[in-house]
Amino acid sequence: ARDFGSARVHLRGSEASGILDEKATVSRSEMLEHCFYQLLNLCQVGFLYASAALPHSRAARTALAAALLLPWLARSRFPVNSFSANYKTPGVGGTTPLIRFLYRLKKWQYLLYKHFLLHGLNVSVAMGGGGGGGEGAALVGTAHFRLYWLCLNVAYVCEFFMQTLVKRGYMSQRWMLVLQQTLMLVSTAAALQVLQAVRPLPAVLSFALNFLRRGREVSNGCIVIGAAAALESLERSQGRGN
Repeated sequence: ARDFGSARVHLRGSEASGILDEKATVSRSEMLEHCFYQLLNLCQVGFLYASAALPHSRAARTALAAALLLPWLARSRFPVNSFSANYKTPGVGGTTPLIRFLYRLKKWQYLLYKHFLLHGLNVSVAMGGGGGGGEGAALVGTAHFRLYWLCLNVAYVCEFFMQTLVKRGYMSQRWMLVLQQTLMLVSTAAALQVLQAVRPLPAVLSFALNFLRRGREVSNGCIVIGAAAALESLERSQGRGN
């Protein structure tokens, strides 16, 4: 982001966030924002491997899940680029109906990622031990999680790379959109499999708090962890009572 984004055109960027339009130019702020989410991904995969090594210590897993919220304290130091600018005003960031539709889809993919596959998955693993929907093996060792993880990281990297190919004339805009749609389709299919390891309460509660308490990621995450832990304790006490 510091080297490639130092050029004047990247400092300015385009009218809206995103690179699906042929004339769009990725901005330095978008690159820096991606760096933040790549940091979150790195922290998450470390947590999942640690949880797999702690199958009988729910307290330790819960503490690690709470620690994963700490990077959000630095969120304000990174730029924020809105997807909605690409489809709310036709011609600004989304010049065709297809591109505006893809940006809307990307917005919902982001919400799925953030609340179900990030916060929801972390809390679910903390409560359940990282068993991937009740299976014996750790979630990180399954083929469907590895496919999801590959798609997630390819999506972060290839957005900028494919735009560079279009700008340099090595790829047409049409083929770039075809590859983007293929990547989105495969990523969603892989994510749906990983969702089997996500408990409904933490994911839905995280999603609701995102709209009810915007910008309070750390306290929202603590509420989600607390609610999930309370439900887990209640279910265990009822199980012992039966």
